[in-house]
Amino acid sequence: MDRFDDLTDPQHEEFLSSLYLTMLRLGQPTRRALVEAGLHPDDVTRAATFLEGRGLITRQSEGTWNIVPPETAMPRRAAELEARARSVRSTADELSALWRASRSDSAEPDLRGVEMLGSVDQVVLAAYSLAATAEHRIRGFLDESPAALRLLLEESRPVSPAAVTSSDVRLIVDVSLFAHDGVLSRLEALVNAGQRVVVADGLPFSGLIVDDAAALVDLSRHDPSADGSFVVRRRNPTRALSALFEIAFELATPLGPTRARAEGATDEPPLETRDRRILNLLATGATDQQIARQIGVSTRTVERRVAALMRTLAAATRFQAGVQAARRGWI
Repeated sequence: MDRFDDLTDPQHEEFLSSLYLTMLRLGQPTRRALVEAGLHPDDVTRAATFLEGRGLITRQSEGTWNIVPPETAMPRRAAELEARARSVRSTADELSALWRASRSDSAEPDLRGVEMLGSVDQVVLAAYSLAATAEHRIRGFLDESPAALRLLLEESRPVSPAAVTSSDVRLIVDVSLFAHDGVLSRLEALVNAGQRVVVADGLPFSGLIVDDAAALVDLSRHDPSADGSFVVRRRNPTRALSALFEIAFELATPLGPTRARAEGATDEPPLETRDRRILNLLATGATDQQIARQIGVSTRTVERRVAALMRTLAAATRFQAGVQAARRGWI
């Protein structure tokens, strides 16, 4: 089993979730019981500290913890995430102020470290040029902009360079992209290659962050000529974009197979490919029309299959159907 310190950021969350569920099943978790369950004692100590910090457990004594009732802990945790989401909005205001300042008519605008872009072609070229400098990781967010669609669907070469492994590439895509043919297949190919892809709703713009050193902001969805788009190599704006990305990534819905399905730990026979893709898209919040476009069937067919899947999963809502399918390892 991988050690806690050797895991990447996304794997940390999976490890913490797995440990928390094990603690819930034990009722009165102890280090000894968790070690007997196959965990390293040092990993238990470190991971338990994270869970304490999130208010999910409390320390009773050395090596023994109490579970905070989930009906109390989970709403409190949700409130913390909502507070972080509110901070994203204030960060966006700072970025907007930087953008407005860069377009001001002052005699001596301070544009050091900022390269303004004036067309979709320039945005696409800047994305490739910036990504080519990456040494450690790339983070991207894609809304329904002309430049984002070109990078996702029309360009034949990959944005990520060979120096960056697929597991170090993370993407947030807006659910509005599912209105375009081929988007789901392209994203599934990226997930199968090892990239982490999540789906959000309402991204304000597209962008790219490379190694926390430079970033691209694409505003071509707001202006056909991409007016106001820019590349920035200044610390504070890049850090602000990084903070925006991390919060949005945590709040978004993962696209792709769950860990249970990847390990074959499903509690039901595998679904047909079409139904699995429908459930994947349901979990991201896609509409029936967007799902129909992506899998190549009529909206009526999607409506019938969604209703059947909801009955099978005993789900009251579409979102619950996606969550239940993930819990069973169907997707």
